[in-house]
Amino acid sequence: MANAWFETIAEAQRRAQKRLPKSVYGALIAGSEKGLSIRDNLDSFDQLGFAPHVAGLSMQRQMSVSVMGQELSMPVLISPTGVQAVHPEGEVAIARAAANRGIPIGLSSFASKSVEEVAAVNSQTLFQMYWCGDRDTLIQRMERARAAGAKGLIVTLDWSFSNGRDWGSPWIPEKINLKAMAKLAPEVIVRPRWLWSFAKTGKFPDLTAPNMQKPGGDAPTFFGAYYEWMQTPLPSWEDIAWLRKEWGGPFMVKG
Repeated sequence: MANAWFETIAEAQRRAQKRLPKSVYGALIAGSEKGLSIRDNLDSFDQLGFAPHVAGLSMQRQMSVSVMGQELSMPVLISPTGVQAVHPEGEVAIARAAANRGIPIGLSSFASKSVEEVAAVNSQTLFQMYWCGDRDTLIQRMERARAAGAKGLIVTLDWSFSNGRDWGSPWIPEKINLKAMAKLAPEVIVRPRWLWSFAKTGKFPDLTAPNMQKPGGDAPTFFGAYYEWMQTPLPSWEDIAWLRKEWGGPFMVKG
């Protein structure tokens, strides 16, 4: 039986490539255009080095730190990432794993699981928002996150557009219906373990964004939520100051 632990990030990526359908893996791993940002990010880690020594070190090591009013067991925070529907539990599984290690999760507005579900398994949930919709809509989403138990608000200001990939963008359906299933069947049938993980739940991958749902309405698809964001005028710094005041708690600007 294979080791359940991911000893390295490279091992986790290798297993993902082996388990996931080609389009699903491609959607996760591919960057925009030439993928220069991904390459630069990886190169920056390659430039880090360690000079270990053991003489004179204390056996009592303390890595805990306080971030946004939350006590973390180590200086690590799960960055908000949208539409983690590649796994039946999605963001809930990530949040539970983070809680088991005493670290927060940043939950994306475009997540495939609701803030209520995620906050129920991780009491240190930080809710991420885009400047998307009018002020009343923003307050509604913010108050929903607060009511669910979110401990802080992250506002993303460094995403302006989703570009294509120079080597071809992976096909992502708006929703999983019979047409999408037929198109993906040749890829999925050769990944039986991934298919079985969803079959056991009796549900198909859900490509909606429940945290973008408006009162009395249905959760929009990811592309529907993305369209709303694209149609929203860009915020000013006065807008961000207003949002911070309305939240009144730990507040992070990303970007």
